[in-house]
Amino acid sequence: MSVPYRITIRVSEDLLDQLQEIVDRNQYNSISEAIRAAINEFIIKNHNNVTSNVDLKLPRNIYTELEEEVNNGNAISVNDLIRFILKEYAKGKTKN
Repeated sequence: MSVPYRITIRVSEDLLDQLQEIVDRNQYNSISEAIRAAINEFIIKNHNNVTSNVDLKLPRNIYTELEEEVNNGNAISVNDLIRFILKEYAKGKTKN
């Protein structure tokens, strides 16, 4: 992904270590990718819109299955797939 702008920030060594641990444990390829995701979440959370955000923690095996669906071309991203699954679930609940 080409990113046209660069932002430079300074963080403590402790914070950098914590970020690296998060990258190592999760789906991020780099600290920059994790920070971009955090910025996107911050913007969504603080932007006035009609949707609500939900923090969701998934077991690693389920997340891996979702990643496989993305890799097979069945979704654009894991987040997009989760939104689709939840939307379909909600549709099913409201039909009853």
